[in-house]
Amino acid sequence: MPTEESRTISPSRALLDRVAIVTGAGQGIGRGVARCLARAGAHVVIADQAPERIAPVSAEVESLGVQSLGVPTDVSRSDDIKRMVQQTLERFGRIDILVNNAGRVVVKPMVEQSEADWDHVVDVNLKGVFFCCRYVVPEMITRKRGAIVNIASIAAFHVTVPHVPYAASKAGVVALTRDLAYEVARYGIRVNAIAPGPIETPMSQMVSAEQRQAISRTVPLGRMGQPEDIGEAAAFLASDAASFITGATLPVSGGSDLKVFG
Repeated sequence: MPTEESRTISPSRALLDRVAIVTGAGQGIGRGVARCLARAGAHVVIADQAPERIAPVSAEVESLGVQSLGVPTDVSRSDDIKRMVQQTLERFGRIDILVNNAGRVVVKPMVEQSEADWDHVVDVNLKGVFFCCRYVVPEMITRKRGAIVNIASIAAFHVTVPHVPYAASKAGVVALTRDLAYEVARYGIRVNAIAPGPIETPMSQMVSAEQRQAISRTVPLGRMGQPEDIGEAAAFLASDAASFITGATLPVSGGSDLKVFG
């Protein structure tokens, strides 16, 4: 099975000199997205709640010949988003791409989920996407161009594991993507989403080894996904190759979205 480190990525520079913000970029899918955007030529803002995770990813990005900016950011706080956007504009002068990836999950039956669990998940997964779009879109409107890629989940459509707040938040991301795409299309801004299936990330460690093995056996393509599987899809949706795609949610799941699994 190919690993994140060993896979060969296209040397295409389809995003040359564009400026991208990736939230939750310090690990997992966000790190994979940041690396793929950088390989495609984009300068990448590494936004993550954990400051200690930022520097290693920034170094990886810069090793690919582009610039990076690290900004500690809690996407559930509007002041953090305003500061991140301001610092990005001060450094680069524009924002071409926004990838809303930051996410949280609490895995347990709904009757055991507390109000704090609900708020913890929804504030990051859904309100965070709203905040980021709210403060980035005006900059894109000014320039009459931009691409937003929201990371949803096949949990928005299918039962996976017990995580009702997570599934609800990701369904909200799909709806937000669709409605915002319609609203901003006249400004030349495209908004799409990716619905990952089972991906090998730190978040996947929150379910038991037995559950991960059971899920892996259900993947029609025969393996768990890697963060850069999502990153390559994000780079495509952010590029001019996807210039006539907006309001779409693309499953990237190895076929796992074709059936219910648990």
